[in-house]
Amino acid sequence: MSHIKFLQPILLILVVGGGLLQAQETKDDKQKKPAGRLAWFVATSIPDNLENPISVMSGAEISQVTLSKRSPSQPVKVPSDGIIRLVRKVDNPKDPTKPAYIILAQALVPDGVGKSLIILGPVPKKEGSDLVFRTKIQDLAGFKGGDYLFMNLTTLKIAVQLGEKKIGLKPGDTSICDAESPSSATNKPISYHYFDETESKWKLISASTVVVQPTRREMCVFSWDVDNDRVDYTGITVPVVP
Repeated sequence: MSHIKFLQPILLILVVGGGLLQAQETKDDKQKKPAGRLAWFVATSIPDNLENPISVMSGAEISQVTLSKRSPSQPVKVPSDGIIRLVRKVDNPKDPTKPAYIILAQALVPDGVGKSLIILGPVPKKEGSDLVFRTKIQDLAGFKGGDYLFMNLTTLKIAVQLGEKKIGLKPGDTSICDAESPSSATNKPISYHYFDETESKWKLISASTVVVQPTRREMCVFSWDVDNDRVDYTGITVPVVP
């Protein structure tokens, strides 16, 4: 079953010793593949002024990942405390020899979650806050090849029909649609709907045909488009990782 945790972190400025930072950013370290518990990032939206690739702090290590709205980033190692941060390097007026960082997003991967997807959603800008994203953790265990995962980040009721299957999503819900282990690529009709409380009826968001494949997992995250005042959705392809 999926494990989801929502976290809006307390903002901090983190200071890391210059020697340690330099040791963590060598060319050889960048070429190493992380081991142990792993996490990937994906964003439902990316601000135009956000640096990309972006810096990730995992324990004392700093690495770079490229954010996308359609596919996961490179994997990062989850530290022993489970806390992963997206950060931006800033000047440290107290000690110019040591870099300082402001937190743009923070996620806590629960104990026992070996492989997870960190979903980044927008945060309304607040005066005095550096926070850019809020985070949700999706445990990738039980999310197998050919499956579809639907996540509702809106305050509305959402309904999905994938082939003959119907999925209802209350606000905040996540549901994995079992693809019944397809052996080859299969075309299936899909449609998305939301319940209009004012008119007390379901309305169509979108309808199309999708390809269900055993070598990849698909996600659809529903969110609210503030600029256009409507329900929006983001499709994310998650390859099957051995």
